[in-house]
Amino acid sequence: MSRTMFAAALWLLAAVSSAGCATSHQEQQRALVHQQNSDAAAANGQYGIAGSEERKAEEAHHQAAKKAIDEGKPIPPQTKPGDKPSLDN
Repeated sequence: MSRTMFAAALWLLAAVSSAGCATSHQEQQRALVHQQNSDAAAANGQYGIAGSEERKAEEAHHQAAKKAIDEGKPIPPQTKPGDKPSLDN
């Protein structure tokens, strides 16, 4: 009985911990949003904000690449100025 409860608790913990994880596509979309924010900030002369958003875009892309490898999907391309996020989720 206690083994069954322990196994059920472990299964529930694994299910809950994986439920909040973003997919590689979602991470890539975050990278594209940060890239778009960077482009807008640079166009307005807010270079500090633009640099910060560029770093966030690079980090989100890095996470997307790691998740794509884990998912067995192709690695998404690195974001670049002018990239826009897709409208699909």
